[in-house]
Amino acid sequence: MEKKMRITGVQLGAYQQSYEKNMEQILSFSKKIIDSEKPDLLVLSELMTAPYFAAVPTPDDKFFEYAEFMNGPTVGTVKELAARTKTHIVGTFFEKERVNGSMHYYNTAFVCSPTRGVIGRYRKVHIPKVAVESMKTDEKYYFEGGTEFPVFTLDNGFRLGILICFDRSFPEAWKALTLQRVDLIVVPTATYGFRKDLYVEELRVRALENNIYVMGVNKAGFEQLPEELIPRTHFGQSCLIDPFGEKIAVTGEQEWTYVTGEINSAEIEKSKQRVNFLRERKQEVYQKYIPNVNVFAKN
Repeated sequence: MEKKMRITGVQLGAYQQSYEKNMEQILSFSKKIIDSEKPDLLVLSELMTAPYFAAVPTPDDKFFEYAEFMNGPTVGTVKELAARTKTHIVGTFFEKERVNGSMHYYNTAFVCSPTRGVIGRYRKVHIPKVAVESMKTDEKYYFEGGTEFPVFTLDNGFRLGILICFDRSFPEAWKALTLQRVDLIVVPTATYGFRKDLYVEELRVRALENNIYVMGVNKAGFEQLPEELIPRTHFGQSCLIDPFGEKIAVTGEQEWTYVTGEINSAEIEKSKQRVNFLRERKQEVYQKYIPNVNVFAKN
């Protein structure tokens, strides 16, 4: 049966001086968008509760102060907003979890249903450390990598997958979600630097070859912590891509804006009728070279 859903991605701007001011800005802007666009699903960009501290050249333990538990203020606030506005929301934060007396830290996204509360979380699997002229970042100092690619079923039946920023660079991650029959993958990012020109094009290719909708939701604007040596400007370009790899909507580089559009399950089926990439896979060949990767197993 054909399903339709309106989806909006919130392209956040630079961190607003304090947690309280930043969350106030996120909430007021999100409410304004929900009132005007009336989306079924709202998606926020990566690490929305903190400045992008991983770009500081010398790692500093003071940034662990931004970390929260799942039952902390951010998840609770977003859960309330989802219920009050009758909107599914994908939020992001710097997560901490205590296990057997030891603290663990993750770059996390979570999904709130307007009727069921928090329905799950995704922890970024691929954690980058990059040192080039246009980008220096060390996320490995702050985050552990997640170990799962969960799928979230929304109240309207749409199946949602999440990849966070650097995760988008790994085709195996996309295929792990596609094999679980997702309709849509959202990609919250806080990216900048040398991959700007390919950001939208990479997501177009992933949508095409997986027969799914893709939404990238990036941060935008200039943001530089006192300890940073290289000016850092997040380039925005949040986008919604259909299963044919065509752009439905793309933002520019401005802060505090959004991208929105409708997704339709019938278009997913049409794209599969043209070329069903999942059906044409040759796992028996792949397994000669990657024998232990379950993502290539029969679905």
